[in-house]
Amino acid sequence: MDDGEAEVLILANEQNADLVILDEIMGRRYARQFDINLTGTVGILLKAKEKGLVKSIRELLNELTGKGTWLNPKLISKAIELANE
Repeated sequence: MDDGEAEVLILANEQNADLVILDEIMGRRYARQFDINLTGTVGILLKAKEKGLVKSIRELLNELTGKGTWLNPKLISKAIELANE
């Protein structure tokens, strides 16, 4: 886990945060160990679609992966399914 993720978890714990946004596996494992609610980039995109803030998460996911962000293909498929796209 890198320093940024560690700081997010420390701050979340200190501030009794309702939610943290983490994508890295190690940071997510620690968040679960400390019972900190979490979401990731895909979760944020799904919430934005649900609230009508974006038209298509498929396009955004394609843009992210096209620019070098690695996302699990199964996660992408599931997110697109959940978004009814």
